[in-house]
Amino acid sequence: MKALSCHPVRLLRWPYAPVITDTTEDRLISINESNRKWWVLAAMGGTLALIVLDETVVGVALPTIRRELSMSQVNSHWIVNAYFLVFTALAAAAGKMGDLFGYQKLFLCALGLFGLSSIACGLAESGTALIAARAAQGLGAAVIFPFTVAMITAVFKPEERGRAFGIQTAIGGCFISMGPLVGGFLTDVLSWRWIFWINIPVVIAITLVVLAAWREPERDAGPPRARLDLAGLALLIIGLAALVVAIMEVPDYGWSNPYIISGIIIGPISLIAFVALELKIQSPLFDLRLFSMRTISVMNSIVFMGEFGKITLIVFGALFLQKSLGFSPFLAGAALIPAMLPSLFAALVVGNLSDKFDERKMSLIGLTLNAGGMIWLAIFVNFDSYWLLLPALLAWGLALPFHFVSTRRAIVNSVPTEKLGQSGGLTMTAQLMGGTVSMAICGTMLAASGRFDGLYWLSGILMALVAVSGYIRLKREFAY
Repeated sequence: MKALSCHPVRLLRWPYAPVITDTTEDRLISINESNRKWWVLAAMGGTLALIVLDETVVGVALPTIRRELSMSQVNSHWIVNAYFLVFTALAAAAGKMGDLFGYQKLFLCALGLFGLSSIACGLAESGTALIAARAAQGLGAAVIFPFTVAMITAVFKPEERGRAFGIQTAIGGCFISMGPLVGGFLTDVLSWRWIFWINIPVVIAITLVVLAAWREPERDAGPPRARLDLAGLALLIIGLAALVVAIMEVPDYGWSNPYIISGIIIGPISLIAFVALELKIQSPLFDLRLFSMRTISVMNSIVFMGEFGKITLIVFGALFLQKSLGFSPFLAGAALIPAMLPSLFAALVVGNLSDKFDERKMSLIGLTLNAGGMIWLAIFVNFDSYWLLLPALLAWGLALPFHFVSTRRAIVNSVPTEKLGQSGGLTMTAQLMGGTVSMAICGTMLAASGRFDGLYWLSGILMALVAVSGYIRLKREFAY
């Protein structure tokens, strides 16, 4: 009887399992072409998970880190904001570089940097060292995260992209759900340092899948290389850094301090100069003409508010639970799970519905739901009762996928293929600016007043205004 040929992977009977080739030319794992897109999606979902996990675990551990490293309240916020600031400033450049030079090599190098800086975060012995390592982590994230949108778009057909983004968001949602709980558990039982070290296995797994599954798409013939807009990049970094640093340091130095005044002046001037330069040059860092498309500008404003609200709820919500309700880090993480779990199921539903209905309307519905949740928090947060906050947490979890699934589908289906990386970088910049601005403004408000309700009033009102203005701008297009 002929011996049965078997392999552990094949015995799993999973239709998307890798196929082992026996040819002399290639003895590596080869993934079937029809299933390659699903492996790419799994890797990009893991990348999203890596980034969002890093956001949520840090928020829960922040009070403990601050105490152990003897940091002030404002300085401890830089553990989050240094990451967001670098991420925000460089995401656009990374997206553009992907369009120009291809994705895989840049992606893997940046993924390696993210892994090494995660190790450095866990080894940090001072607040300054931790903030510096977080900035390096933000540099790695700035490259890998915009590529997730472009790489998924490159392997899926337009009519499949809503579902694909929904699955990616659901994968990320699993890690969002686990983040506060895992962060609290590791902080209480082992050490806050492990919240960074758990990134390493995920980095390794993503690297292996990308090496096996990704193939660079064919590009139209044209100039082999284009110059990267370094002047625009410098103006963007200076503008964002000056403005955010000034806003965050107001509680320590006051509005009359010359350094604060300088930042408030230099920041907007640099950003205005950046916009003027981008509109003038032939190969800009951002093609700001994309914002003349109403879908692009409205969807990016919704993405901005989604991240603004996420930081307000997760980071400052964890602080509220520990400071005002006396929860431990682990209990605070567990208490935030109701805000995370609904997004797992909603992401898949929103993804499928986005392929069937107008994803722009769905995005506005989600933003309106989120605004209602934030206003609910603003009203009931001063009652010091967790159970009164629960409806708002559930509403936020249901609304979250609308910010990042239906919006992304609308954006990528509105731009030409050669600008996918740039549009991904643009969307990521909008998202991360939301997180950076939220940390800066809400951190300053909390340090000045010691109250949490103002943070949620601000988020809810801004979301409502963006929802109304977005509907007005798109109303004529909805009629067709």
